[in-house]
Amino acid sequence: MKKQILFFFPENPFSDKAGNVIRAKTNLNVLKKLGYNIDLAGIEDMYKALNDNTDFDNNLVDHLFLLSRRPSKRITSLKYWKYKIIKIFSKRNKSNPLLTAYIKGCFRELLKKKNYDYIIINYEQWTGLLDGKLSNNPVKIIDTHDWITLNEFYKNPLLKIGDRFQEEINNLKKFDRIITISQDEYFIFNSFLGGKVINIPPSFPVCFSSTSKKKYDLIFVGSDNIFNIKSMQWFFNSVYPLLPENINILIIGKICRHLEKKEGVEQIEFSKDLQEYYDVSKISLCPMLEGTGIKIKVIEALSYGLPVVGTERAVDGFSSKYANGCLISNDPEIFKDNIMALLQNESYYQNLKTQAEEYFRNNFYEEKSIQQWKKILI
Repeated sequence: MKKQILFFFPENPFSDKAGNVIRAKTNLNVLKKLGYNIDLAGIEDMYKALNDNTDFDNNLVDHLFLLSRRPSKRITSLKYWKYKIIKIFSKRNKSNPLLTAYIKGCFRELLKKKNYDYIIINYEQWTGLLDGKLSNNPVKIIDTHDWITLNEFYKNPLLKIGDRFQEEINNLKKFDRIITISQDEYFIFNSFLGGKVINIPPSFPVCFSSTSKKKYDLIFVGSDNIFNIKSMQWFFNSVYPLLPENINILIIGKICRHLEKKEGVEQIEFSKDLQEYYDVSKISLCPMLEGTGIKIKVIEALSYGLPVVGTERAVDGFSSKYANGCLISNDPEIFKDNIMALLQNESYYQNLKTQAEEYFRNNFYEEKSIQQWKKILI
């Protein structure tokens, strides 16, 4: 009999709108290839806030369960008034206001209906879903995605770092397996939590392009999170004015909503198939100034064999900061020089492209991820 997995991810992993979402869908692909039956759970309020539909790939997922943070508001509903009373006496979760006592109760009811062998929770903030005794004693796995304390500090410099990091470590202790995607974050969590921590970097299939004719010199793919917005504002304020006027740049994603129209810059807010654009682009941009974890957009670019020009944050989480297909600098002038060196020297470009492909095969190839997941699902 196939083993059962309950995979909790708060958003719709099939929306393809951001790197974290793409990675969640990639993990579902890997788990299905390993032969598991998978149910998906998410948060109804997040689906609505993000305008996510409830479509999912039934070749990967058997059922979708959406959890609401409160029952429907009906005066005669006993469930609603019970929720109101519990809310009065419950402490608000400061790190995750959406994690209500009602959601926890709904999740426990879900677990009573089916004996899952594994429960995979995405993001440390949702650890509270597992509060209380679990029937069938499933293996509890957390996919951290990021070092959340640092992520929250970037957004709120007044954060009490010690208290938040202690909370994060205490939450991670509740799991049997702890997955990181960044080598840097693996070192941090392994130092505190030992052997239950395993690093499984993001993975993609190989999509190296043999297309020689390129329409775009530079491509950037990103959602409209605060880190992407700051990064592209820096690029257009500090690097773009240094580039020749004939440079062709393509920007894809909701980040376009926050960018002014520029000469030589094409903007596409959404594309279901990025390959057609990566295939006709020469260099991928990653001018990240903040943010935690490995940058999915960089791994994705490497999977298409594109060299990357970025800032130091572009190679966060890499096992090697050099010989990885990326040219790195936080200095706008050097950043510009790195772009121009690749565009003007074809031999140099081909050498870095080969380096990008080799580094991808050795570190982020899908088969490698499958083998790593296989080791922890025993």
